[in-house]
Amino acid sequence: MTIMKSNETLFKVLRTVLGLFLILYALNRFFHFLPSSYGAMPEVTKDFLDAIVSYLPALYIFEIIIGISLIFNKWTPFILIVLFPLSVAFLIFSISNGEFAKAWPAIVVAAINIILILRWKEVYKPLFV
Repeated sequence: MTIMKSNETLFKVLRTVLGLFLILYALNRFFHFLPSSYGAMPEVTKDFLDAIVSYLPALYIFEIIIGISLIFNKWTPFILIVLFPLSVAFLIFSISNGEFAKAWPAIVVAAINIILILRWKEVYKPLFV
C-alpha cells in the first residue's frame, strides 16, 4: 500500500512539474523573463518558423491551458494524449537544430509525458482495441 501511495505521489509531482514547465515556457514566450533562443537553425527551419509565427501565440495559450489542467488534475488522461504530439514535435525540433545539448528541456518534457501516459495506460486500452 505504501509503494502504491508513493507512486501516486511521484506521478502527482511529475504531473505538476510538467504543468508548471508548460506554463513557464509559454509565459516566457510572451514576457521574455528568461533568456532563451532557438539557437542556430538551418535555413529550412527558419522558413518554417516564419511560416507559422502567426499561430505561435495560440499554441502558447494552449500550453498554458494544458499546464493549468495538469496542475489541477483536470482531464489528465485526455490532456496527456493531446500533449504527446506536441512533446514529440518539441523534441524533434530541438534535436534537429543540431545542438543536442540544448535539447534537454524537450527530452524532459517527452520523458515525463511518456511516464505519465504509462501511468494511465489502463484508461487508454479501449483506444487501441
